Amino acid sequence: MKKVAIVAYEACWAMSVYLAKDFFRIVSLLEQHQNHPQSYDVKILSNDGGHVCSSSGSVIVPEGHFDGAKYDIVIIPPIEGIQLSNMPPSSKVIIDWLSLQIKHSPIVISLSTAAYFLVATGKCDDKQWATHWAFAKQLKKLFSTAEFVTDKPYIRNDNIYATSTFEAGIDVLLSIVAKDKGDRFSQKCATHLLVAEPHKLSPILPKYLEHDDANVLAVQDWITLNSSQNIKIIDLANKFNFSERNLKRRFLLAAGISINKYTQEIRLDKAKKLLLTTDKSVKEISLEVGYENDSFFTRLFKKNTGTTPSNWRQSI
Repeated sequence: MKKVAIVAYEACWAMSVYLAKDFFRIVSLLEQHQNHPQSYDVKILSNDGGHVCSSSGSVIVPEGHFDGAKYDIVIIPPIEGIQLSNMPPSSKVIIDWLSLQIKHSPIVISLSTAAYFLVATGKCDDKQWATHWAFAKQLKKLFSTAEFVTDKPYIRNDNIYATSTFEAGIDVLLSIVAKDKGDRFSQKCATHLLVAEPHKLSPILPKYLEHDDANVLAVQDWITLNSSQNIKIIDLANKFNFSERNLKRRFLLAAGISINKYTQEIRLDKAKKLLLTTDKSVKEISLEVGYENDSFFTRLFKKNTGTTPSNWRQSI
């Protein structure tokens, strides 16, 4: 069982603390439903185990305190931006504790302005990190050797993730669950976190997004939003000011996958969510994700997953 620590501290955003806690509660409930063993032992920790007053004034009740225990996953919620210039006294304790945790190579996830804590450890200050758009300049003034960016939902450096948006925190957690428990289980988790129509949920395909080519990322974003359309590479090239040959080369180099294969992956990911959350037929789903020939869609789905869409739906 993996040990998960969610850090709580004065002036942090309580919604992010409980977002992470509730996420793993959903994982636990799905595990119980499917008769799986529990995968994560999750605790909210504070400096001394005492109650914490969040940014909004609500009280967070921790379940433990910082000690010598090693954690597999550490989640640091954001701090209210105006506090960055006057960090609470507990921040030094968090930084020291986090420094010790990083030595053991856990997965660390900083949410938005919590990038402050990553860089303050001195172990991450020469790298690039994602953070909230409104506070990147302020963080740069505090840590001149680090680079803070706001145009990426998250950045991963080894086992350490920094996110810039609320949604990106969920995407990172889903990608971790996908690695630990497989695609089917993570898709089930995603559909239980529905805040939009299923086909609008972010795809669980992080390995293709962990690169620094902003132009290719823009192409990927467009494909994700428009994957049901008839996508032609020459049209993409013209839209994003590439030659067709250069776009193919750049995309493959950055994402590690061809444009056509990436489009297939996006469509199949959306199909999985629709299979889980709707009663639509395989033919209807095939059309909705961009395939007029449902027989071709079924063959493609089986090649990707090892089973047909109907069997995949029933096996969840």
